[in-house]
Amino acid sequence: MKTEFYISVRYFFSKKKTNIVNVIVFLSVLSLNVSTFSLAIILFVFSGLENLNKKFYQIHYPDIIISSNKGDLFSDNGIITKKIKSIKGIIAFSKTMEKKVFLHYNNKKYFFSLKGVDTEYEKVMEKFKKIDLKNTLCPGSLNVYVGWSSMTFYFPIIFRKQIKIPYKILFFSYKKDHNTFIPFFIQKKISIKGVFQFSRKMDIEYLFCNLSEIQNIIKEKGIQTLEIKIHKKADIQKIKNILIEKLGSNFDIITRTEKEKAFYKVLNTEKIFVYFLFSLMTLITGFNLFSAIFILQLDKIKELFTLWYIGFSLCKIKTIFLHIGFLITIFGCFSGLFLAYIMSFIQKKYQLIKVIGKISFPVKVTMLDSCIVISIILTIGIIISFFSSRRINEMISDYK
Repeated sequence: MKTEFYISVRYFFSKKKTNIVNVIVFLSVLSLNVSTFSLAIILFVFSGLENLNKKFYQIHYPDIIISSNKGDLFSDNGIITKKIKSIKGIIAFSKTMEKKVFLHYNNKKYFFSLKGVDTEYEKVMEKFKKIDLKNTLCPGSLNVYVGWSSMTFYFPIIFRKQIKIPYKILFFSYKKDHNTFIPFFIQKKISIKGVFQFSRKMDIEYLFCNLSEIQNIIKEKGIQTLEIKIHKKADIQKIKNILIEKLGSNFDIITRTEKEKAFYKVLNTEKIFVYFLFSLMTLITGFNLFSAIFILQLDKIKELFTLWYIGFSLCKIKTIFLHIGFLITIFGCFSGLFLAYIMSFIQKKYQLIKVIGKISFPVKVTMLDSCIVISIILTIGIIISFFSSRRINEMISDYK
């Protein structure tokens, strides 16, 4: 151990003669502790939100969505599906169509999204499960599947033989005539064929039916989107490039990651703002570190002069207080980070702090965030320690 470091350790851990020195050193460690804890907790919450959003997109969106770049339906004569099947890494794909609808029920209108899917949809979206309540279709009606979470709302329709209440669905569509789109409304009675279980959001906002049901109503055999699921180990960007090459420029091919970009852009912008804000706060609280080193210099001025007199250079004396600044910064940084780890663990396990209802604040401890916090705190601590140790020249000169 170098002599300068040994002396700085003794100065840091030994009892100070003046009580104010103890207080200021403690406050400097505490201020860095609080700054580190605050920055770490905020970043862990951001990482938790990012992770929660990723899970949300994984549940509600397929890996890749293919649609016409003209915004209308496109027909599948078997060539497109054959090309998709030939691509390695694709597990399943489903043909879908989605329409905005009004459900007229009990003299009230409710806004929903009606999604027509084929039999492969359950393979593409693993969380989607449907159960048939009837073995036969109801002729002349639109046979739909309703969300499990909203079953009680549809009870009168399911048992319509006993409870006669008007029930019909109204949805908007359009037809193309000489490059112009003519809108029209279609009214149809509905029959509950079964229930589906997806997620609470989808259960409440969506109705599902077979793709052929919508195609028959609007008298179009086309499809709106092809939704694709790929293997977990497959490169999604590579598969997208192959799809673009095989299908040509007439289709929009969007990955789930690209859908997430808008959210990540906002999240990363907020993260940068947090970095700047808490770095500024740490810089302000760093004046406590400057004060602590300065008070220690005043408290040890006689001993420092003795060291200088017996042959210690000014550079070595500066190094002593530079090491003291490092020690204060390291203790404050790692103790604050340790507290942030404990708080994150408690929140993750016991979910003490709630956002709304039963939803708790998401937290995720990552190595990247930890390294960023340590880098910011140590950099500021080193800069302040360096400038505060330079005052030793004037102090020794004045003491002489």
